[in-house]
Amino acid sequence: MRKDDSGPLDPRAADPGDARRLRPRARRRRLLTAVAAAATVALGVVAKLAVPGLTGDLLGSALYTVLLALLLALVAPRLVAPSLVAPVAAGAATAASVGIELLQLTGLPAAAADAFPPVAWVLGSTFVATDLLGYLAGGVAGLVLLRVLRRAS
Repeated sequence: MRKDDSGPLDPRAADPGDARRLRPRARRRRLLTAVAAAATVALGVVAKLAVPGLTGDLLGSALYTVLLALLLALVAPRLVAPSLVAPVAAGAATAASVGIELLQLTGLPAAAADAFPPVAWVLGSTFVATDLLGYLAGGVAGLVLLRVLRRAS
């Protein structure tokens, strides 16, 4: 693989010397991403419990999307070229967040939360239009964070 990570997606297809250098770098990137995901969860819980009103709702929505982007970057780093992981993960996380918010218009997430309350932490229960702004901000923040983590690794 070339230094700019634009080489083949399969490290075995590259020069074996390059693949050996990639593994520690990829491991470091995944570790940093996992730590960032854990920190995002902690920050999200604090935001939910300590920041009242619209500010807390927007922060929670943004952190939800950031977490989705980080998790996508963790589980699917080889589905796209390394240089595209950040925009694809952030875009998919934003689309999923918006989709889940729109799903709340059907009442299905509320029914699921009634049957199993922890589902509400993932799917929510009621549609709130302002959450869409939080998801967009979270998508941008996720993109920036993933690019920072890529450079740090």
